[in-house]
Amino acid sequence: MPYFSCRLSILALLIAGAAVAQPSPPARQLRQRALSLLSSPVDASVQVAKGTLTTLTFDSPLLPKSVVVQGRDTHFERFVVEERTVTLKPKVDLADDERLLLTVRFADGAAPQEVIFVLVPASDQVDAAVEVLRRARSAEALQQELAQVQAQLSALQGRCGDGGPSGLIFSGLLDPSVSVKELDKDDLPENANGLKLERGMVYRTSTWAVVAVHVLNLVGQRAWSAGGVRLVTMRGQTVPVKSVRMEKAQLGSGEAGLVLVEIGAPSEQPPEELRLELSDPTSGRTLRISGVWLQAIQQLRRTTP
Repeated sequence: MPYFSCRLSILALLIAGAAVAQPSPPARQLRQRALSLLSSPVDASVQVAKGTLTTLTFDSPLLPKSVVVQGRDTHFERFVVEERTVTLKPKVDLADDERLLLTVRFADGAAPQEVIFVLVPASDQVDAAVEVLRRARSAEALQQELAQVQAQLSALQGRCGDGGPSGLIFSGLLDPSVSVKELDKDDLPENANGLKLERGMVYRTSTWAVVAVHVLNLVGQRAWSAGGVRLVTMRGQTVPVKSVRMEKAQLGSGEAGLVLVEIGAPSEQPPEELRLELSDPTSGRTLRISGVWLQAIQQLRRTTP
């Protein structure tokens, strides 16, 4: 073999060997974490890496035009600011001693109005998702959130068929044999203790009846729930009630929702007008609804066999 060709072969083998021996970049784990601005001191460092998306999610609205990052053109292939999120994707890895500042300003004017994050090179972990908590959550807010989750769970159970007649009404899965009677609008109270009855229906079959009323809690009123229920004749005789359910756990100021009161078979009820009373045990506010008839005024519709 000529001397020149031999040297080329040896050089090629040395280059190939060096390529094989060169260590591959370490595999990094993607992590999710929460960062509280209420803590003292605040660790506002965020680990980023080339080719990996990092998203910061905020519990307060941002001023998008006031969100800036150092090295926008030289270091990032993607930098997107939305109402409550900042998404960035580096196109180069940061040097070991390199630090870039990400400045974020909030739109509501509350403190802190601004926060500065320090973008640092990732080691074995990359911050793929960072939830930034700026506002304190009171026990009342947590309790309200729990009540909303419980109401959603109750509605979901109804849609799955575990809620009896009330669940069927919530889900809209009523059998065509059900008789429906709308309450007389002349009997609907306009404003009773800060509550307004917008509309009402009576659903009946041969085995059950449900009074469904859509209640509005007027603006400026305290939260209301139908924790107490009474159904009485005009002579004062009490009619047993099987259950009462609300579409929401409670109605806040200006909110409206459906309240369902389930009763037994219409044939077992008094053949006269009834009055429904829905009260909040906490505030004592009561909505009284007259003109409720449980026995069928007309023959129940039946499906064809």
